[in-house]
Amino acid sequence: MPRLPATTGRSPRIGLVAGCRFPAPRGSQVLVDGMAHALVAAGADVHLLAPIAPGCARPFALHSLARPGELPAAEPGRVLGLRRLLDNARLAPRLRAAVVRERIEVLHAHNFEGLLASLRVRASTGVPVVFHAHSVLADELPLYAPAASVPTRAAVRMGSWFDRAFPRLADLVVALSADVASYLVDCGVEPGRIAVVPPGIDRLPPGEPGPPGRAPRAVFTGNLDRYQNIELLLDAWAIVERRLPGATLAIATHERERRPPRLGAGLARVEVVQAGSLGAVRREWSQATVGVSPRASWSGFPVKTLNYMAAGLPTVALEASAKGVRDGETGWIVREGSAPALADALCEALDDPRESAARGRRAREAVDEGHAWPRLAERLLGLSAGVATVRRAGRLSTEPVAG
Repeated sequence: MPRLPATTGRSPRIGLVAGCRFPAPRGSQVLVDGMAHALVAAGADVHLLAPIAPGCARPFALHSLARPGELPAAEPGRVLGLRRLLDNARLAPRLRAAVVRERIEVLHAHNFEGLLASLRVRASTGVPVVFHAHSVLADELPLYAPAASVPTRAAVRMGSWFDRAFPRLADLVVALSADVASYLVDCGVEPGRIAVVPPGIDRLPPGEPGPPGRAPRAVFTGNLDRYQNIELLLDAWAIVERRLPGATLAIATHERERRPPRLGAGLARVEVVQAGSLGAVRREWSQATVGVSPRASWSGFPVKTLNYMAAGLPTVALEASAKGVRDGETGWIVREGSAPALADALCEALDDPRESAARGRRAREAVDEGHAWPRLAERLLGLSAGVATVRRAGRLSTEPVAG
């Protein structure tokens, strides 16, 4: 494992840069929020630099990069697109002013929006940039590009160009998983400048046990954007309903305006639950036998999976999105991305509540071992100190600076 250079022992002043509206109940915002809280708890001086909604309060410094009328929509339907990437690059002047005013020493740029703005600021201030790759654009951009105007093949090419052009310019890249790290190395990131740090999650108290003899229930939590692959889940559930007449599916979402497509088309036991708070979502987890992640996109790390694990639920997930899931131990990994294959795994989990409960217990242990924020925050502080030390020494060495 590469070793960090010697540091002064003082944690650098850290700026977390996000181009997305904050706060919002979406994976990137939840990850950034949790990271900021964990770094503060570890003793860091943390500043969040993002388009921040009025009235937001946190136990760390907040610097909004957008005026209220300029805030991007919290529920955009298309979370990411080329226009948004370019729009967020224009946040750089306000970001630079905050960096200079607050004497920020390391910028942690989240997603490409944060990276583009941070690289512009580094050019004039010398403040090093740590890029947090939540996913890769070659995989993600086609999911948000309007099919009529940007064909999937063109979106993949655009995303691949971004993946090759920009991550390698950061002082350090943090990938959420080893496959993303390997991909970015192939795109030109030096192996010594990339570290794998999985997402963290706060420990949840055990949920209230359900009533004895309860009907088997699967739960999906999250937004209803296209990348979530709800269509496949509903196709699979139509099969589950025929095999397990008593089983139910809860789709718990914070979204009020949209509903999953095709609901009501012969699916009698699918319930859409408006869950605008953690308490409401926790109630759904406590009543469920298994959580489900039907996502086919390979590069992201679904926060919902960590939530299921922390709540003591096993996960049924497509192989592409099964980050953190151990097949046969903490859940079921579906190798074939088809409705019958997903239905088979769901039926197995729902038809054996005792085995599901056992895998759920092991999932809770696994998330405590590998995704506890205190341990991950110490690692991120070490990486921050390493890149700050390299910059202060006036060198951009090709030697590894990250563990």
